[in-house]
Amino acid sequence: MIKIRRKVEWAVVLLFVVVFFTSRHHVSRSNGPAANVASQASRASVERERVFEKVFEHLAAAAPPPAPHSVSELRPDDCQIHDVGLNPDADVQRLSYDTLDRCYQPSAAQLQALETAHTRFRHAVESELALEADAPVFDALFPRERGIVTVGGGKYSLLSYSMIRVLREHGSQLPVEVLIPPQDEGDDHYCDSVLPALNARCVFMRDLLPASVASNWHFKQYQIKSVALLFSSFKKIIFIDADNYPVKNVDLLFESDVFATTGLVLWPDMWRRLTPPAFYRLAHVDVDLSTRVRHLGDDVSPVSQYQKPDADAAYNRAHVPLHDLDGTVSDPTSETGQLVLDKVRHFDTLLLAFYYNLYGQDWYYYMFSQGTSGQGDKETFAMAAHVLGKPYYQVKTKIDLDGYWAPDDSGFKGVGLLQHDASEDYLVHGRAEAYVRENYATLAEYNPDYNVDKVFYNGLLVPEGKDAVDVMFVHASYHKLEPWGLYKERTYIDNDGGFFRSFKKIHRLHGFDIELFQFQLLNNAVCSDKKIQFKYLQEYFEKEEWPRVCEYIGKRLQYLMDTHEEAVAEN
Repeated sequence: MIKIRRKVEWAVVLLFVVVFFTSRHHVSRSNGPAANVASQASRASVERERVFEKVFEHLAAAAPPPAPHSVSELRPDDCQIHDVGLNPDADVQRLSYDTLDRCYQPSAAQLQALETAHTRFRHAVESELALEADAPVFDALFPRERGIVTVGGGKYSLLSYSMIRVLREHGSQLPVEVLIPPQDEGDDHYCDSVLPALNARCVFMRDLLPASVASNWHFKQYQIKSVALLFSSFKKIIFIDADNYPVKNVDLLFESDVFATTGLVLWPDMWRRLTPPAFYRLAHVDVDLSTRVRHLGDDVSPVSQYQKPDADAAYNRAHVPLHDLDGTVSDPTSETGQLVLDKVRHFDTLLLAFYYNLYGQDWYYYMFSQGTSGQGDKETFAMAAHVLGKPYYQVKTKIDLDGYWAPDDSGFKGVGLLQHDASEDYLVHGRAEAYVRENYATLAEYNPDYNVDKVFYNGLLVPEGKDAVDVMFVHASYHKLEPWGLYKERTYIDNDGGFFRSFKKIHRLHGFDIELFQFQLLNNAVCSDKKIQFKYLQEYFEKEEWPRVCEYIGKRLQYLMDTHEEAVAEN
């Protein structure tokens, strides 16, 4: 157990926020009470550095074995692993224990080394690094109470600006921290002049990390999100990707029953899980092959309604999706463009998830997803909570997709992943559980025609009085609001040279014309006399072609304004 030196007074905490997280300037010395407060803040900074240095000592000591040179070392040649969707007719044989076990086969030596390293770090998380929920050190680690966190830098600074503006448009008043990686520093105009007016600020990774960590560890890609989560100054956070647009007031999530009950809220992706049994073995998580506990997302209907009466462990191994069995993480996979986390209640979860991300490129990203869509950090949070037996909730309502059919006949182009209101979803799920309890005898009879969409997603999970749970987030990862790319790729222009709209479900976005809002913002941010001097755009601003970029933006903006009333009315 980490020893606690002393409880930090709130005055100290507030000063520590200013000194450590926002300022990169020297604090002058003075006499009297101010000097005493500064001294206390310095001690809080020292305490914080001591804790995180200890965390990284354990991370280094629990390094897994060297990564395999290629996937072929782990997967037999005759194994075919690919995305499996959430439709009831999916080939569940590909999801079975036997298939996933055969298609992910580290050597005995590799598995033993992985198990030893994982056990070592898990033991550290549950002993040397464990903290009580009321430990005063949390005031030094995370001195601010609630806020929103995202990652900026490069084009993501522009995207984060757009996201924050949408946040404010829908009523959020929480402070925002924009993490800037070392390689992307230089957005001084954005950080110093633009964000403060939006109750937001840049925080620089090099200022957050203890000196020993910054000099010995280098983070990239998906790891940066885990750094933002661990080192942000908030105790309770909503993380939102920079290209993700909240279309409801997300501040209310902190007041929701689902957050109060679990402290960790996740959202679903559109695929089934392919995590192999090898992970559950090395993590010492028991999987009961004889007990099925759900059918995809349906964890409320009696199992007897869909489980063959004569099914046993041998049948389940070969014919039932592994992640329908007791002891596993439930389907579907996670989509972590947004998550809500109480870092005090889930400090251990956060540390184990950080471990999976730190060694994700070597082992855990592929282990969790086996090379399928979205492979990266997205499974690390659910897996960490599950391994530690910590409560969490993943939204049950299926992810929805908005988009258009490409004019060049290249198929459907998804432009936004629509994620639903976790608070409402949790309440609807609770009502479904109550309904099943009250009607258990009737529902328990075996139904050979059971269909999970009909019974659960389009039945038990439909809220009273409307068709679906409200949409809360639009993760617009394609196309990103990046002006040079949009212009060069002639995005949103049809074969005749005219514009078209890409979002078709404005009614699901509560009438919010997301495209019009984005292009109004884009026009003002990069094409007006008061444009924001984003560092990554400086080279483009100087090109002779830049006026044509702004001409493209202006013409599309005019088109969106001209079609706004019609687009909203059609929905």
